[in-house]
Amino acid sequence: MIPKLISQEDFEKLMDNLPSERDRLIISLLFGTGCRISELMGAKVRDVDLTEGLLHLQAHKTKTRRYRAVLIPERLLPGLRDWTEGRGPGEWLFPGQRGGHLTTRRVAQILAEAGVKAGIQRAYGRDRNGRELRVLSPHTLRHLHAIRALDQGIPLNDLQAQLGHADLKTTSIYLKADINHRRRSYAKF
Repeated sequence: MIPKLISQEDFEKLMDNLPSERDRLIISLLFGTGCRISELMGAKVRDVDLTEGLLHLQAHKTKTRRYRAVLIPERLLPGLRDWTEGRGPGEWLFPGQRGGHLTTRRVAQILAEAGVKAGIQRAYGRDRNGRELRVLSPHTLRHLHAIRALDQGIPLNDLQAQLGHADLKTTSIYLKADINHRRRSYAKF
C-alpha cells in the first residue's frame, strides 16, 4: 500500500516551516534523491560528487548492501556545495551533536514538527499494532519522489536504480497509486 501523498503545495508549506537551511537541505535531498533516511544520514562529505551530481552510497550503508550512485537534482547542488564547503572529506555530511551523524529519529522529529506547523501532518490510519499512521515521515518523501518521478516519465528501471531496489517488483508498487492520484495525472494528459 502506498501511503497518502502530500501535494506539491503541501510540500512547499512544509519547506517554509523548516527551522534551518540544514533542515531544508536534508528534506530537499530526501525528496529529490529518493534516498532512505538512514542512507542519507550515513553519508560523509567524501560521498558527495558535486561535479557529477552524485551521492555515492557505500554498500555497508544501504539496505540491500549494494553500492549505488544516486543522482542529485541539479537545483540542489549549489546549496549542497555551500553546506560542504570547508569541511573535511571524512566528516559526516550531516553531523550530530555528539560526534556522530544526525540521527534518523531527530530528522523524523524535525519533519513532524514542521508538518504540524504547516498544517499538513495528519493521521490516515493505524498499523496492525494500533499505532497511528501519519501522512508525513522521512519515508513518505521517498514515496513522493517515486510517484513524482513516474509522473515525469522516468522509466521504471531507472527509478529502480535510483531507489536501490533489488527487484523491479518492489519498484512497480508505485504504479499502483490511489485513484485520486491517477485522476490528477490524467487531468494533465
